[in-house]
This record gives sequence, C-alpha cells and structure tokens, in this order.
Amino acid sequence: MKEISVVSPVFFDTFKCIGGECREHCCKGWVVTLDKPTVNRYLKSGEIDIRSIATENIITTKSSYDNWGKMKMSEQGQCAFMDEERLCKIHKSLGASALSATCATYPRVQKKYKIELRQSLTLSCPEAAKQLLMRADSMLLEYKKILQPQTFKVADVDQESRLINLMCTNILLCSGVNLEEGFYGIALLFLYLDKIVDVEQKHEKLEEYYFSIVESINNGQIKSKIYDVKPDYQLQWGLLLRIQTHLSQRPGVRGWSTLQHYINKLIFIQGDGAANEEVNSSMQRLDAAWHNRMMPWLAERPHIMSNYLQYRMYNDDFPGKKKISNLANLYLLVAEWFLLKSLLSACAELVENIEEEDIVNIIYSYHAVTKHDTHSDDAFLAEIERSKVNDDLSLIYLLR
Repeated sequence: MKEISVVSPVFFDTFKCIGGECREHCCKGWVVTLDKPTVNRYLKSGEIDIRSIATENIITTKSSYDNWGKMKMSEQGQCAFMDEERLCKIHKSLGASALSATCATYPRVQKKYKIELRQSLTLSCPEAAKQLLMRADSMLLEYKKILQPQTFKVADVDQESRLINLMCTNILLCSGVNLEEGFYGIALLFLYLDKIVDVEQKHEKLEEYYFSIVESINNGQIKSKIYDVKPDYQLQWGLLLRIQTHLSQRPGVRGWSTLQHYINKLIFIQGDGAANEEVNSSMQRLDAAWHNRMMPWLAERPHIMSNYLQYRMYNDDFPGKKKISNLANLYLLVAEWFLLKSLLSACAELVENIEEEDIVNIIYSYHAVTKHDTHSDDAFLAEIERSKVNDDLSLIYLLR
C-alpha cells in the first residue's frame, strides 16, 4: 500500500450544497455532459418519468466514454431534470449515487500529484464563493494521510515551484489589505529569480531575498516605491474597456447577468468620464472610491480579499501557466485583480451601503463567466494579454 497526502482548505470540508435556495443554480446555463454508464442508466431507468425525460432530452454524442451524451436545455437554459422546487429529479428518485460524474462532484475539484491529492472548490458556485469569502478560517489547510494500492500515475510535485508558490502566498499575506504591496513584492521576487546564475546556491539566495521583501513590506519601503509610480490612467482605462467588451459578448452564460449588473455600474462611471473627454477623472473617481470606501470596509473584514488571493495561489498553483514566464503569470493575476477592484469600487461609489453579498456576487459571477472551462479562461486571458503596454512590468501601473 502507498501513503498519499491529502490537502484541503477548511471551506472544502465544510461546504454543503443549499439546493433550491441557491442564487445561481448549477443545473442551468451550461453544458452538462454525461458518461456512457449514466446515459444508459437514465435511458433504461425503471422510473417512467426519468426514462421519459432522458429519452426526450439526452443528446447522444459518443465523443468519448466520459462524454457519451449531453443534456438538452430548456428555453430557460435549465436541465430537464430540474423540478419546480429547483431540485434534481435524479437525486430525488434514484439517489446521489445515480448522478453523473459532473453533477456528483461539482463544485469539488482535485489536482493529483504522484503522492499528493490537493482538493478545492470552484468559485463559479455561489455558495462555495460565500464560504470562502465570509469565513475567516476558510483557507486554513488541513492535511491527512490515506493508503491506497498505488501512487497516482502523474508527475510528482515540483519542489522549486512549490517553494515559489509558498513565498508568493506569504508575501501577499504580509501585505494585509494593502494588496498592491504584495503584488509589487512578488514582482521583485520574480525579477530576482531570473537573475540568479549560481544554481548551487539558488534556493539559499532566493530565500534570503524573500525575507528582504517581507522586511520591505513591513517597514513601508515598498509602499513608498509604489506611490512613486505615476498612474497610467490610459492603460487602466483601456484594459477595462477591452475586458468589458469581451464579457458583454457572452450573454446566456451562467453568471453573466449577475456580472453584467456590476459591469453596468462600472460602465456608468467610465461613460461619465468619456462623455466629458476626461478619462483621468473617471479613473480617479474609482480610485477614490476604493481608498475612501472599500479599503476601510475591507479593513474591518481583512479575511475577505486575503482568503480570495490565498485561494488563487493554492487553486492555480501560482504561477501556474508554465508556457509563459512567472512575470507574465503575475501580470494576468494583477489584471484580473484590477478588474475585480474596479467592479467593487464602482459598486461602492454608486450604492449607499456596501454589502457582503455584492462581493460574493462579483466573485462567483466572474468565475462562472471567465473560469468555468478552459476555453473561456484562455479567451479571457488572451484579452488581458492584448492590453499590455511594452512588457509584463506594465503591471506596475495597475497598482496605482
């Protein structure tokens, strides 16, 4: 027997589906694929209602064993097995064991290494997003050991990548609610990493430099460096416009209407500046809303954005996209963070009271629209990539 390490954040273990009470049900607005046994089980079910619905609404594709069919959605974009109470007829009639792999596991996800299993939840589920953001201990990691006949037939953990991931996570934690300082610190770490030529002392030197970054955050040096940077409002404006255009082309996708509600607030503020040919004034208005309204509010709830970015570090194995540089990975993360920050700032500027539900809505809908599948994630990141000016270091101008 082989010993396997299982890692999971607290919110993974405490998560429970709330069924019909969910604000954005997972049985609508996306393609539900069915494996071969599930298709056959439904088409041959002893339950007449189940068999009838399956016959009329399962489209047999036979693309692969795991993708043998898919559900035909109603005009409202809902799965045919959803009943009037917004609950699953399969689950009600046949039990949880009869669900397809997609339905049985969502929103749970896992990543396998040779002797390690890392578990998580996808934030396209509103309840998962709420559990992550609203619990102070959500991203505390729990470890346990299990025994199984053999190790996973995949690569082992890259120890250097794991070390860099942990350093990046801790730098962000050290920055507290001043996330710009954490991002700046990670940029310094990546720039230094690229300059190290002494392979034998690489980790020793990197660790020494990492501690100097933490010290620079704690003593205010990095904060001073950031405020020495002149804001590039044209870059910020252009990034937001490009992303808004991209997202507006995805109506009908699960979470889109919720995300669009908050994008409209941002468009209102940007439109005000554009109408007066004062791009700078609109961006300054958003910046003021962030510092004067959002930052004090978040300071009373420091776990919210800390949990979110810890999740991104953990879930994405940051810097996770191996085909691009570490600094390019950071640029993409900062650009996404800038969009979320802008959406929160626009909301704070235009509503009387900031609500925790608004943050949950923005985070879950953003993930539902942009990260629910590989295609949408890659398309979204491509839009961000096109907005860059000069090189990846232009991310600095998104921190002011």
